[in-house]
Formats: sequence, structure tokens, C-alpha cells
Amino acid sequence: MKEASVEPFFRWSEQHLGQSHYVLGYLIVLVSHNWPIIFALGSALWLSIRLYRTPTRANAVWLFSALLFGLGYEYEKHIAGEFHQAIDMLFGYEIAGWNRPLHILVGPVVNTGFVIMTFAMICHGIQLSFGARFIAQFRRWYPARITKRRSGATLSERERP
Repeated sequence: MKEASVEPFFRWSEQHLGQSHYVLGYLIVLVSHNWPIIFALGSALWLSIRLYRTPTRANAVWLFSALLFGLGYEYEKHIAGEFHQAIDMLFGYEIAGWNRPLHILVGPVVNTGFVIMTFAMICHGIQLSFGARFIAQFRRWYPARITKRRSGATLSERERP
């Protein structure tokens, strides 16, 4: 009953749209499923061009943080599952006690490591890119004023009376 109600749509679609709706649907699914890696690769491309034009430490940190984000996503999506299967295959009944710790190491520990490293790289990039401006704004409101010497300060020979 349900197929009969869908059949007119397929006929109308084939007559008016041809095969392009299949391609469009495939692209929508592809992008919605893989948007993190598309974002990471696009960012890495843009940041590598930016690093090539102006080679600074901040630009290098931003590029590596984009690559680390993409690596972490691909590890979680593809590599971790293969490691879990390999662990299950290699450690049978004889040493089955190793399965649980290795699954924890391959899964949550490595994933948490990728998240922490990516977050640290992003924070370092923010600090390198905007840290001096923030400190300058902070110093504008709270300037460092040293008006007198503290007791016990060591003077250089030029400063001695």
C-alpha cells in the first residue's frame, strides 16, 4: 500500500528532475555526515596558505590545531573501530583480561588526548594571536607603576650612588 503512494513521486521525479536529485541527495548526506573533516581540511588549506604568505608562530599553531582536529575526528570515526576489532581478535580466551584495559586505552583515553591536545593548541593560538592586545588593554586600565625601590633590592654598578 505504501509503495503505491510513493510510485507517482518517483515517476514525476524521473520525468522532471532526471538523475540530479540523486546526486543532490548524496551530496547532502555526504556533507552532513563528514562536515567536521570538510571543515578541518578547508581550514587547513586556508591556514596553510596564510602560513605560506606570513610565516609566524601563531599561523603555524593554527594550522597544526586544524590538522589535529581532523586527525582526532578521523581516528574516532575509522581507526578506533579497527583497533577494537584487532584487540578482540588478538587477545582471546587465554589473556582476555587485557581486552578491557586495551579497549579503554584505544577508545576513551586516546580520544580524550586528542580533545585535550586540540583544545590546548587552540588556546595557544588564541594566546599568540590576541594575547599581546589583551595585555595591552589590561595594562591600559592597570599600568605598572614602580615609584620607589623596595628594601633589599640589588643595584647594578651604574645605578649605585
